[in-house]
Amino acid sequence: MVLLALILNQVTVKLEPVTPSDKAQLRWSPKGATVALTLDGDALVGSFKLGPQNAAPITVKLTKGAGASYYDHLWVDMNRDGQPYDNEILTTTPNERTKKWWSSFGPTSVPIPVPDGPTRSYPLNFWFVFDPAEPNAAPQLRWSRSGWHEGTVEIGGKPAWVLITEMNMDGVFDQRDAWFLARSREDLLKAMSRNLEDHAWLDGIAYRPTSIDLHGRTLTFESFDPGITEGDETQKRDTLAPDREAPRAEKPMVFSHDFAAAERQARAERKPLFVDFETTWCGPCKTMDQWVYTAKSVVEAANGVVSVKVDGDEHRDLVKRFAVGAYPTLILLDANGKELKRAVGYRSVAEMTKFFAR
Repeated sequence: MVLLALILNQVTVKLEPVTPSDKAQLRWSPKGATVALTLDGDALVGSFKLGPQNAAPITVKLTKGAGASYYDHLWVDMNRDGQPYDNEILTTTPNERTKKWWSSFGPTSVPIPVPDGPTRSYPLNFWFVFDPAEPNAAPQLRWSRSGWHEGTVEIGGKPAWVLITEMNMDGVFDQRDAWFLARSREDLLKAMSRNLEDHAWLDGIAYRPTSIDLHGRTLTFESFDPGITEGDETQKRDTLAPDREAPRAEKPMVFSHDFAAAERQARAERKPLFVDFETTWCGPCKTMDQWVYTAKSVVEAANGVVSVKVDGDEHRDLVKRFAVGAYPTLILLDANGKELKRAVGYRSVAEMTKFFAR
């Protein structure tokens, strides 16, 4: 973590891998990747690419130990030679969550070959989910990288902290991944990510990446004029500001949690039925509860509508019935159950006010 070069307005920083700990966590992480699995006897087998294009794929195999009801062994062909070794076999105790059985493995480090340097360690977490309600669903092994790369460099006579992390998990760093720049490590770790095609700010000056080593060993960036101040850009990027600043209703929207009862009420009272499919782990759902369903214009627009929240993990029958594939999914039905409108993902105060307009 030392300064390599400072040429005019260009800075090159050396980066080293960092593993999360109780004292060092990022506020964001990439979406987990998936490996399609096929049945091979009693095992589930698949493979995935990780690292440079010429790197061999990594084979994975899920098996059940003696007497096990769910998959509790995972072989990861870390050296890519097709032979299972004891240090390549991970074990776990499956546990039940959200009415599904989870088999979680890791963290473990998979080596990635580096042509002009030592082998690079790539920390991974794997998990397999079996849903008893969908026993014939296509099996998938999910995985996510654990950690990021980090370094320090001197800018303007003072140290600055830099990090990069993968958002497209393929084992190489490029413009699809993310970075950040800060004056302290504390600010670095609590910041939200910036795409490597985007710029970051330091002391009111904008910096943009110009080149990155595909193994994440170095990052070069330069100062430039983006044509906007940091304050104006921060305000422009704050897409939730209008929702936070919207007038509040005296009372938020009222939701029941009994779909059958809400459906009967809507039919009996000849009212529309609003169904909000959510989960306990859905961040946008919680944000809508805080800022959208408490807004005066939304509460007024939803007057006369029967509203119900449905936990998608708890009510898989309704998820299937309404073909819900993401959360939140917002559906407005007429009194007879005919779908009138549907929206998927976070919707603002203005959007939900319009959604309820009749």
